[in-house]
Amino acid sequence: MYGGKADNLILMRDNGIPVPEFVVVTDGKAPEIPWEVSSVRSSADLEDGASDSFAGQFDTYLNVPKNGLQEKIDLCILSASNKGAAEYIRQREIGSEEVKMSVIVQKMIDSDCSGVMFTANPQGIMNECVITVGKGTGDNVVSDKTDTTSYYYNTNDDLYYYEGANDLLSSERIRELIGLAAKIKELMGDYLDIEFSVKDGKIYILQARKITTFANCDPSKFLILDNSNIVESYPNLSLPLTCGFVGFVYSGVFEGLCRRIIGEDKYLDGLKPVFGNMVGNVNGRMYYKISNWYTLIKFLPFRKKIIPVWQEMLGVKNKTYDEKQDMKVSFAQRMKINKRIISAFRNSPKEMEKLNQEFIRINDDFYKSYHDGMSNEELIAQYRIIEKRLLACWDITLINDLYTFVHTGLLKHYLRKKYDDADDKTNEFLSGITNIESLKPVRAMIDLAYSRKGLTENEFKQRVAEYIKLYGDRNLEELKLESPTFRTNPELLIKKIDEYCEDEAKLEEIHKSIMKDDERDMSGESRRIRKLAFKCSVGISNREISRLNRSRIYGMVREIVRSLGKNFAKEGLIDSKNDVFYLTYDEMFTMAKEPFDARDRIAQRKNEYLTYKCLPAFSRIIFEKGEFSKHHVSVNSHRMAEQTGVMQGVPCSGGISEGEALVVEDISMLENSKDKILVTKMTDPGWVFYLASAKGVISQKGSILSHTAIISREIGIPSIVGVANVMNRINTGDVVRMDGSSGRIEIVKRKE
Repeated sequence: MYGGKADNLILMRDNGIPVPEFVVVTDGKAPEIPWEVSSVRSSADLEDGASDSFAGQFDTYLNVPKNGLQEKIDLCILSASNKGAAEYIRQREIGSEEVKMSVIVQKMIDSDCSGVMFTANPQGIMNECVITVGKGTGDNVVSDKTDTTSYYYNTNDDLYYYEGANDLLSSERIRELIGLAAKIKELMGDYLDIEFSVKDGKIYILQARKITTFANCDPSKFLILDNSNIVESYPNLSLPLTCGFVGFVYSGVFEGLCRRIIGEDKYLDGLKPVFGNMVGNVNGRMYYKISNWYTLIKFLPFRKKIIPVWQEMLGVKNKTYDEKQDMKVSFAQRMKINKRIISAFRNSPKEMEKLNQEFIRINDDFYKSYHDGMSNEELIAQYRIIEKRLLACWDITLINDLYTFVHTGLLKHYLRKKYDDADDKTNEFLSGITNIESLKPVRAMIDLAYSRKGLTENEFKQRVAEYIKLYGDRNLEELKLESPTFRTNPELLIKKIDEYCEDEAKLEEIHKSIMKDDERDMSGESRRIRKLAFKCSVGISNREISRLNRSRIYGMVREIVRSLGKNFAKEGLIDSKNDVFYLTYDEMFTMAKEPFDARDRIAQRKNEYLTYKCLPAFSRIIFEKGEFSKHHVSVNSHRMAEQTGVMQGVPCSGGISEGEALVVEDISMLENSKDKILVTKMTDPGWVFYLASAKGVISQKGSILSHTAIISREIGIPSIVGVANVMNRINTGDVVRMDGSSGRIEIVKRKE
């Protein structure tokens, strides 16, 4: 009615948003006002629309005294016909010959600081608010008369960081701004540009308008990156070579899966952009491109029932997805797909056994032929053999995951009908899976430590060599090619054995506990429940075998990459053999055939990773289009500590434990994990050695089928996963009480 700017102000004021007092002038005459100093702003009918903002095209005046109002109102009205506005209209092809201008006279706020808040990052990150603020009034900010600080706030995680020399907004002010933005979005839509000022701790909203660059964006086409589950395998930062290799592996495995269940090339060709982009990396961290996962899952029969089970098993927190957008597949083809999937599902245990046997042959063949001193050509040839033989059959592991998820979901469903504590009962049944492959390395290590006293030095060295041959690739962050393992650094194994041997009584207790089999008695359960529990155990067991074998695959590739790194360093192409991990996947293969000097490129990437290290690890990032990483001059991370001393998570392994917390922000901290309750963002398979001597584990990520859950059940320590923001709520040294049956966590005593 009065132009976009004035109409928006009226809407916000009438709905309780803290807007400074204002009057809309439509007749060109200066109004009577009770305040002494005003801002005078244009409000044209074409201004601040959904697709055209006219930002900066019309006049605005600040600090206008009462006796100067008429002059500034006249100038505002005249600005409707200025050359800049006319050119904007021409370029935008708006088609209006005359601009109708109202004027806003608003009480001037002598701001301590002012700024602009975008409810979505204009670069194209849809769940990231950007707040840019500087000292003084808004004209100082927009005219670069004052230094500004930008805050980047992820709305899914409620975490932010800032770029700039001064931290101008407290956590309280940041949260208040985000809360006001949420209210304004309810009134005006999702993607807004909001101007604000802060005076004496109070926030005022000066104006709000649409972000015009997002006027035609299509949420169904957003690219959603989510770190659910994948963060267990690739916690914290992963270097470029690992990121590239992981992307290649997922692409190949999912192409194999699509060929298995879809078959026809006309559908496969259309899906290549999907299965070629199942994972991504942003700011040095790995994510599932979960929007593409939903695209493939929609090929499954009973997909509306399977998707919630899949989300629960993977620990996906945000369960929204585009239910309406379905795959365009003919009825006949849908029936063929369903038949293939059901057949693969039923045959999953047999196919997994075939895969396990094939892996043993591949592993044996590699270590018979691989040796130090191989040329680049020989190393690449070794890699291609692994690639060809494994990608041809590894997709069955995804079918096995589905087999496991579905049967676990069904087991929980039937247990809920019989027991009040269905989650605890499910954990109890699943904990009866004995001798799972992923538990063998820690059993073997503890047995080696327990037997060490009775071994000669030569016998001990032989046992160590045997251990490395079988389990040398299992260690912390083992699926990162850059990570040291027992195979690459045998001294790490000796050190770990020495740690176990320090406390003989504790070692004997652990040895007795971990070496026994503990089958669960289910004789009192129905045939259906016993059958489902058995199928769950088969699926989980095969899943853990494939996980250990996966670490061995990465071990083979790691050996090849490290050898290439040695060769590149000798040739002067990189400064150090370990710099090879800063190359991309494609660059490494190119360098092996056509050598080039990569030292400057690697130095730049190392600097980028210093920035990435300072950024929060967001669990979900939503891009309008393609993903991209951040590039900042400076980054200062902030942690928002919760005040409550009680938390709730997903119970995974029963039992009550109380003890001192160890918040594991870096894997080196695990050296002090003995008899502590470990608090972590996530774990990976290599944590098994540390879980064995811990009192319990609490994880920010995870689900009932996560590695944390499975191993903690087998070892017999309480575990709770999926605890929101737990890294910021518990401090190292706090005394924590955890109930692995209910998922309740209580801070008994804060560290003084």
